[in-house]
Amino acid sequence: MTWRPKPPSAHHLTRAQYDGWRCCWCHADLTNGARSAGRAEGSLGVHDLSIEVYECGPRCPERPRRQRRALENDQSGGTQ
Repeated sequence: MTWRPKPPSAHHLTRAQYDGWRCCWCHADLTNGARSAGRAEGSLGVHDLSIEVYECGPRCPERPRRQRRALENDQSGGTQ
């Protein structure tokens, strides 16, 4: 299983990111292809603002990377 970062909150997205036109991490234009980055969660009172967001790819320069320490914990069984 591959680790994937949790997308930013729906509250922190620009309109273009929320609508799927731009990468949720780096704001790159997605007209030439994109892949799902997951579901950005958020709500405003009783209104659910959660939406599927997209990224330009796994090598996006702004995409969060897995911390080295977290990787070491996973290899040791995940216990502390």
